[in-house]
Amino acid sequence: MGKADDTKKRVERAALTLFMARGVAETTTREIAMAASVAEGTIYRYFPSKDALALELFTRHHVALAEALLQAQAAHKKLRQKCDAIVRCYCVWADRDWITFAYHLLTQHHFLASLSEDLPNPVDVVSDVIAQAMAAGEIPRRDLHALTASVVGVVLQAATFKVYGRINGPLIDQAPLFADSAWAILSAKPS
Repeated sequence: MGKADDTKKRVERAALTLFMARGVAETTTREIAMAASVAEGTIYRYFPSKDALALELFTRHHVALAEALLQAQAAHKKLRQKCDAIVRCYCVWADRDWITFAYHLLTQHHFLASLSEDLPNPVDVVSDVIAQAMAAGEIPRRDLHALTASVVGVVLQAATFKVYGRINGPLIDQAPLFADSAWAILSAKPS
């Protein structure tokens, strides 16, 4: 990695840390520069604005997570194994870089509308797996969006609890519980 790459990574990490601590709107480029030990103008060599930096950080994680989920579930044929793989992938991603995962989680409502619909999307990966399982008769047909929201919510609500200190430790420690919960939702008989 060259000096420019190292500098860009320091700027990105400083921004993520400050965005999580203070929020994107409340963080200034001057604060990012100070935290990254660079001149404020250095930020603009890599990003046209603070908002562009914030969006790039979100988008990069969003796409990479979607691709990781797609790959994790692809190795399995049955929905239960796909479910376990997806839950485990979410937990591994959260634990590997909690600041980035939490940033993505907490800023999604702000940035999702800015993303191109043709970009890979973590929720679409889960939704597609569920739709395929319903089409194959593995689980009963139900409202796809409600079912997807329920399953994704098992992990993401737990991650939100971790953000606010209600869950401690790595999420992977809870992956069996989350996977069982997601499976219970998926396999429940319609009432």
